[in-house]
Amino acid sequence: MNSSLPISVVLVVRDGAKTLARCLTSVQPLTSDIVVILDPRTVDATAAVCRQFKARVYTRRFDDFSGQKNYALSQAKNSWVLSLDADEWLSPGLQQELLHLTLLPDVTAYAIPRKNIIFGRIINHTNWDPNGLVRFFDKTRSSWQGQVHEQLVTRGQTAGLISPLMHENYRTVEEFLTRQDAYSTLAAQEKLQSGVRFSLFSALFQPLGEFFRRYIWHAGFLDGWHGLFLSYLMAQYHFSVWVKLWQKSHSPSV
Repeated sequence: MNSSLPISVVLVVRDGAKTLARCLTSVQPLTSDIVVILDPRTVDATAAVCRQFKARVYTRRFDDFSGQKNYALSQAKNSWVLSLDADEWLSPGLQQELLHLTLLPDVTAYAIPRKNIIFGRIINHTNWDPNGLVRFFDKTRSSWQGQVHEQLVTRGQTAGLISPLMHENYRTVEEFLTRQDAYSTLAAQEKLQSGVRFSLFSALFQPLGEFFRRYIWHAGFLDGWHGLFLSYLMAQYHFSVWVKLWQKSHSPSV
């Protein structure tokens, strides 16, 4: 059974074999047009999983996340696109909502609430996707912008769906630190290219503000130890961005 609205599903994947089957299984009721942009640095069985689900696979050298995702849009057959990550999957409610969705006039994109599973627990607070993410949109009037925390820019109004997208975000602290190390490097490079200069004040107080914003303002304490540790780890991430910016500013060849 496919959605009455023609939908394409697009993914940008590197080493996603462990979770990809769950993701692709969840979108099968919606469409047969699945596009996967495979990072050539992939060393696992991602391509084999894609073949099992008859996804169209394109290998593209990684430049940045927006570049990869915009290329994925160019390969999608349908105008309306659902953009996912390999570690995400549709809840049964979201499947039904998309299957029976009636598009609203002048709406070119829909935000979807997301439930993050981090260190084995659903995070309900700590400012983790509090307003959902814009993942379902008309590609003819939308594009991705930004190198690291890419955002969809759409020419039109954005509405919201009700049912959640599920996300197995970080399984271990080690995985969290590894990925945040890569993200902070890209974020520092983006600041450098944008002309942002190192600021000791920002390096010291932005991480502190990030911790209190997540743990107090966004009630991270209600997530227990998970909320405390995640608030601390995100403060550490922001500190790393500023330190890496300082390093790149003083060592242009790095």
